[in-house]
Amino acid sequence: MKLLLDEMLPAVIAEQLRGRGADVSAVQERAELRGLADVELFALAQREERATVTYNRDDFLALDRQYRADGRDHHGIVIVSPTRFPQGAPTIGPLIAAIDTLRNAPPQYPAFIHWLGS
Repeated sequence: MKLLLDEMLPAVIAEQLRGRGADVSAVQERAELRGLADVELFALAQREERATVTYNRDDFLALDRQYRADGRDHHGIVIVSPTRFPQGAPTIGPLIAAIDTLRNAPPQYPAFIHWLGS
């Protein structure tokens, strides 16, 4: 599974996951993606065939609903629980491990939504 980490996720997560063999890109590493609207970022993830990893539950669930209403699949959304994985250095290691476990388990269906840490 290829991944795109949303802007609120630090680039170190992508770096560590690539060290584990993942195909992952982070908005924090790509200046042209910083500040991009969620709809544009999600469309880019689809062009690159990447699941989007984000803390931004509401906006990305709305995008999922829109894709489904339009009869379109997408490459997945991974919603990170801010309760289980609060933003900050102490949770980076556990978050990397959780994403790594997820990426090694193929999605069960197209346009999947996975709640990480719920």
